[in-house]
Amino acid sequence: MAVLIRGATAICSCLVKDADEALTDPDTSMTAQIVDSLGNIKVAYTAMTKDSTGTYHYDYNSSETGATGTFTVFYKAIDGTRTSKEKEIFTLE
Repeated sequence: MAVLIRGATAICSCLVKDADEALTDPDTSMTAQIVDSLGNIKVAYTAMTKDSTGTYHYDYNSSETGATGTFTVFYKAIDGTRTSKEKEIFTLE
């Protein structure tokens, strides 16, 4: 779990792989949602930036005066009729 100072940019990144563990892109979309420790949605599901095949990121710019604590990033890949979800946690102090 990454620990960042309030006001920093959290680089939220993920990999998408197929059943053979090869990097692949979802057919439909790759999005991220960020929720704070109180359950407040800080970023509703929004499109991520594609870096290369199967590699995506979203930059969350935290506020100098914003909330601190644990944040959860939910990643969602939609590929045809299949939806895959993963999560990652980071802390702002």
